[in-house]
Amino acid sequence: MKNLCFILIAVCFGTTVLAQDKLYKKGGEIIEVKVIEVGTDEVKYRVFSNQTGPIYSLDKDRIIKIIYQNGQVETYQSNLKDPQLYADQAKNAVKVNFLAPLLGYTQLNFEHNLRPGRGYELSLGIIGLGKRQDLGSFFDATTQINTTTYRKAAGVFIGGGYKFSKLPDFVNKGAKYSHVLQGTYVKPELSVGVYGRNVYTNAPGGGIRPQANRETIAFGGLLVNLGKQWVLGELLLIDLYAGLGYAIDNRSRDQNNSEFYYNDYIGNHYALTTGADSGLGFTGGFKVGILLKNKK
Repeated sequence: MKNLCFILIAVCFGTTVLAQDKLYKKGGEIIEVKVIEVGTDEVKYRVFSNQTGPIYSLDKDRIIKIIYQNGQVETYQSNLKDPQLYADQAKNAVKVNFLAPLLGYTQLNFEHNLRPGRGYELSLGIIGLGKRQDLGSFFDATTQINTTTYRKAAGVFIGGGYKFSKLPDFVNKGAKYSHVLQGTYVKPELSVGVYGRNVYTNAPGGGIRPQANRETIAFGGLLVNLGKQWVLGELLLIDLYAGLGYAIDNRSRDQNNSEFYYNDYIGNHYALTTGADSGLGFTGGFKVGILLKNKK
C-alpha cells in the first residue's frame, strides 16, 4: 500500500513538472509559466506557481524562446535579413551632393536596395554646372592690365558602387525602429570621367597670354567609401561619406614645364582628387535626397 502511494505521488509530481512551460527572456531570465495565448505581437501567460492568479503579457521582441511542457520549442528572435520585415518601406532613393555646386559641379545619385544589408548606388556628375572657379587675377601682357582668369571646366563623370550596410534595428508591435536604407555602410566604388579646362600660358616679356588653350583631362579611380545614412520621416535622406583608394589621370605634373602658368588645380577632378603621383585618390561629400515610394 505504501509503495502504491509512493508511485501515485511520483506520477503526480512528474506530471506537474512536465506541465510547466519555460519562457526565456532577453537578458537571461527564465520564467516557469503556463502559456495561455500566443498573439501576433505578444504572449499571455500565468506564473506556473500561481495558475489561478493574474494573466501577464509580454511583447515577443523581449522573448528569445519558449520551451513548452511537451518539448516543443518556439523561438522569437527577429531575423533581420527577412525581406518581409521591410516590405512596406521604399527601396529606392535619389540624392544630390549638396555642396558640389559650390565646387564647380553637380552630382546626382540613385540608390536601390536589393535586400536587407545590400544595395547599389549610381552617380552622374556634370562638371562645370556650378560656381565658376577663379584661377586668380594676372597681368595681361597684351592689354597691360590685370585680368581675372577662370578654369571654365566642362565635362562629365559616372560612378557605381555596391553597398554593404549594417542591418537596421527592428520591431516592436510592427513599428519599425529604422529604415532598410539607414545605417553605416561600406561601398567599393568605381568612377571615371573626362573634362576640358582652360590652360593659360606664359607670354613673352612676362604675364600671361590673353587667349587660353583648352586641355582635356581623363581620370578614374577605385575607392572604398565609408559612410552613414539617415532616413528622416520615411521621406528624406542624409548621407555623409569619405573614401580612399587608387586613382589615375592623364595630367602632366612636370613642374619644370614653363609653358603652363597656373597649375594649382592639378589633381583636383571635382568628385575625385588624386594625390600627385602617389596613385592615391580621395573623395567625400554630404548628400541629401528623397525616398521614392513603392508603387501600389
